[in-house]
Amino acid sequence: MNKIKKIATSQDVASLAGVSQSAVSRCFTKGASISNRTKLRVIEAAKKLGYKAQNFSHPSTSDSGLVGVILPYITNRYYPEVLTELHEALRNRNYRILLITTDDSEELDDKLIQPYLKEKLIAIITATKPTDKFVASCNEQKIQVIAYNRNFKIPTTSSVGCDHRNGGELVAQHLNQNKHKRIGIIEGPKGTLVSDERCKGFKNYINNFKNIKLISEKGNFTYEGGYQAAEKILKNKKISAIFCADDTMAFGCLDFIKDKTKYKIPSDIEIIGFDDMLMANWESYKLSTIKQPIRQMSKLVTQLIDEYIQDPDFEPANHSIEGKFIKRKTTK
Repeated sequence: MNKIKKIATSQDVASLAGVSQSAVSRCFTKGASISNRTKLRVIEAAKKLGYKAQNFSHPSTSDSGLVGVILPYITNRYYPEVLTELHEALRNRNYRILLITTDDSEELDDKLIQPYLKEKLIAIITATKPTDKFVASCNEQKIQVIAYNRNFKIPTTSSVGCDHRNGGELVAQHLNQNKHKRIGIIEGPKGTLVSDERCKGFKNYINNFKNIKLISEKGNFTYEGGYQAAEKILKNKKISAIFCADDTMAFGCLDFIKDKTKYKIPSDIEIIGFDDMLMANWESYKLSTIKQPIRQMSKLVTQLIDEYIQDPDFEPANHSIEGKFIKRKTTK
């Protein structure tokens, strides 16, 4: 009796080559990023196992190329910039976007997407936390779920995001180097993953120095919140720096200081934001901030969709990319 030969999978190749499964997918995806050394190991392992990558072509303009993009608080100026980068990266790979917006307290579930539209989706990119039931239904329908700019720690979903905690630490390092002893921090809404991570990175670093005092207020990721939080913080006359967990709150903070105080920026007080929105470079602000690598993040999201379509053995992957400190006129 003839023994049926097992067909080699990408997981088999990854094990033999000693690389990740996504590295195998990138090796056989035109234009994907992979080092020459890794590529040679993958190709050698593939030859030994007789592995053949599936022929893959990108979707055309049919419904099979529809990607759902779900973003909260679209009125926040940061998200239109995210959408622009995502649209450009997806369009370059012949995917189309179905945009769905949510409020900041809403969970992603089947009520947000009409059934006939969901049936046409190949992937969902979401900055809103999905319910377990929603993820399970996507898995059943072979719809890939990718968390954008956060990691919901759901085993069957991938994620691409900025390393928020590292960004908060970069801000703390700068302020400590400039010998600030009383620092204000304006946080986003309680329980918001992005704000929590940024502020944890900042506080964890500052807590290493017992001579530095922190004064914290909530700004709720709004301009008005930043303005009001700055007013409360600056009742303490010895504050010499304020970290805002996003740029929108930093704009409110800066305008309060300019409108209602005699502080000179940055000689009397330094202000640092997070995101590097386009407005941060406006002449009226010139805000020092942590730049989120949204172009790189958007390309990685698109690459994950490519790999998912190409590889039947695709395993979810989580990517965290470090931001960059951008120095402008609000810091020394």
